[in-house]
Amino acid sequence: MRIKWTLLLRISISSLFSTFKREALGLVLHIGQVDIKCPITECNKHLDESTIVYSLPPDEIMKYKYFLELSRMDSSTKPCPQCKHFTTFKRKSQILTPAKSDNKFKIQCPSCQFIWCFKCHSPWHEGINCREYKKGDKLLRHWANEIEHGQRNAQKCPKCKVHIQRTEGCDHMTCSQCNTNFCYRCGEQYRQLRFFGDHTSNLSVFGCKYRYLPERPHVRRLVRGSVCAGKLFIAPLLLVLGLALGAIAVVIGIFGLPIYCLCKKQRKRTRPTGIHW
Repeated sequence: MRIKWTLLLRISISSLFSTFKREALGLVLHIGQVDIKCPITECNKHLDESTIVYSLPPDEIMKYKYFLELSRMDSSTKPCPQCKHFTTFKRKSQILTPAKSDNKFKIQCPSCQFIWCFKCHSPWHEGINCREYKKGDKLLRHWANEIEHGQRNAQKCPKCKVHIQRTEGCDHMTCSQCNTNFCYRCGEQYRQLRFFGDHTSNLSVFGCKYRYLPERPHVRRLVRGSVCAGKLFIAPLLLVLGLALGAIAVVIGIFGLPIYCLCKKQRKRTRPTGIHW
């Protein structure tokens, strides 16, 4: 009976997941929420792990399992800020440091060798305590967001989170730490897909938000989404048309070439010969 109920639940989840997917993925990926309620309004229970894994696409399952493992950890275990490798804090630090001050919280990840502070879960801040570091980091973010001479003071790399200041040049930036290409104006990573445009395209879903209707984000998303949907609809038609033309060309080549050669030979045979004296 339990197996039948589980199968029925999975079928219901599969049918509802098209509308439920955005909400579920938003909870799982953005805030790490793993206790997801059943999308069926009459049901007040939470979905079990197997049902969620069954419903998620393959590339999102690992993220869900990571958040699930994180939720089961106690306060003595935290993930590395860089590679997400779990480290359990013990009395003795991962790096041999004096027991005095906050140096006991200095951790070196055994997986990626990144050095970080277990107490505040931030990159290691030598010489200052966690409170001072957080305050300085807040001041840095505030300074970076300020506009001077018509542009931001600095922009954060979308991948490694390092602040980069532009002194001259265009909006296309390349991070010196991780070689990520991103836009200085909006801070988004450069992406492109043939037929769908890139970050410099006004009507592309990958386009910079400041290039097209920056003051009307809802209209911008509607227009770009409509253009993208139109291209998604047209692309299969163009593919089918191309395949049809290719098939016609192959058929013409198979049947037309022998006929052409035969006609050419026949023409040579019927060509009048010259009179020799």
